[in-house]
Parts: sequence; structure tokens; C-alpha cells
Amino acid sequence: MQKSEQIGLLLEDLSASQLTFYAVRNINDYIEKSDMDFVVFFQNSTTSMISPRFSTMSVSEMWSFNGIVIATSVATALSAQKTCFPTKKYFYVWDLDWHRKEGRDFEYTIQAYNSPDLNLIARSSSHAEAIKNYCNRDVCGIVDNFNMDQLIGVINNE
Repeated sequence: MQKSEQIGLLLEDLSASQLTFYAVRNINDYIEKSDMDFVVFFQNSTTSMISPRFSTMSVSEMWSFNGIVIATSVATALSAQKTCFPTKKYFYVWDLDWHRKEGRDFEYTIQAYNSPDLNLIARSSSHAEAIKNYCNRDVCGIVDNFNMDQLIGVINNE
């Protein structure tokens, strides 16, 4: 029996990080009580610190994915922009990239933040304010540490 809705999460990799920990743990917990189908697409192949109870595959396989896509970095957001199938595309701004050395290339990072194809989701109200100041766009919602109920609520309210 096919599950009702597919959500694809784009991560740079599944290695040990705060983002990966919260994403994998919270998706694992959420699928126990939901009929949603999750897939994590990664850009770099690494071992996962937590065993995922859902599909994981290379971002190169995303071309045939037709569910909702949630990017988690500038690099994954720019990959999500290039896909043609997903009905809804989101950029969950986990980290304020422009504060890091590799994120200071304004012309590169602003493409992800100002894309009309991507709805922005902030991690906190202070992140939402910083995003508004950086790219002059409002976020469509705030989701604390990959709280799946909050994330699904934001997606359903769009």
C-alpha cells in the first residue's frame, strides 16, 4: 500500500551533525505515527550516525521524485531549484550561511534565499528576523529543531 504523501529532505550528508541528528531522529519518530513517506537525499555519501528508518539516496536520484522537497543549506536549495517535479519546494534555513566564511559570497547565497520557487522556513524567530534583514523576504513558518509536527503544519498551511 502506497503512503499518502512523499516528503524529500535534502541534506549535504548524513554524517554526525546537529542537523542530521535532529532530522533523522525526528523523522524516525514521526513515521511511527504517520502514513507519510520520507526520503533523504544527500549530496555526499557518508555513514549515518543514527540508522534511518526511511529511504536515503543520492541527490542524483531526485530527478524522478515528485513529492515535497525541503532543502537545508544553500547548496541543497540550489539543487532543489533545478528539479522540475516537486509540487512544493522549501528551504529550511537551519544555519545562517552568510555568517560563515564559505557563505559570504553574496551573489551565490542570495540565489537560494530570493528564489521564487522556494518557500523559506526559519529555525527560530531570531533566524526569521535575520533572514528578513538579509534577503528582504518573510519566512512562511518557524520550525524548532526539525519538529515534525511544526514542519507538517507549515507545509499544510501553504
